[in-house]
Amino acid sequence: DALAGVHGAQLTQAVLLPPNAHVLEMLPWVTDYIRGKWVQTTHTTTPLGVIFHNTDLNHLGYSLDRDSVPLCKGVEEAELQVCFMKSRKKFLWENRDFNVDPRAVLDYIGKFVLRNTQEKTQPCKEMEASLGDRFVLYNVHCTRDGNKVGVNHFYHDKPRRASNKGKAAKLNEPRVK
Repeated sequence: DALAGVHGAQLTQAVLLPPNAHVLEMLPWVTDYIRGKWVQTTHTTTPLGVIFHNTDLNHLGYSLDRDSVPLCKGVEEAELQVCFMKSRKKFLWENRDFNVDPRAVLDYIGKFVLRNTQEKTQPCKEMEASLGDRFVLYNVHCTRDGNKVGVNHFYHDKPRRASNKGKAAKLNEPRVK
């Protein structure tokens, strides 16, 4: 069982999922000059992560990039801030649409959902290795020290920085908490 959605209250419904279910929280891209930057949290848990912390759910985050925001597409870099500020009510993450590359969801399913089930738990080192620069593992069940299953948290050292360009910003190496 899995639930995927953009950061927001609708994902609290995951508390109704069965043990070892998966929750993918897509973290909206937000510029440095518009409110809502906290929704991109990868260096600590998100507000939703507080609810799922140390539960039997596998909670992962995925950072969306500039390509997920159709607003102001094709605007020159020098005019981008002006465009966003003129449209800021439409731009606020809770009011806008998101374009999510389907490969992100397929990647999540392949790397985490299908490899970590109630019957089979993935080693923590494998999960951490599959993290990459876009995923953050807020609350995951994996095996450490042989076959001992436990809850682990793999965060990035620093917050993800918004990039106005179409390229994803790089994150530091993940750390275990």
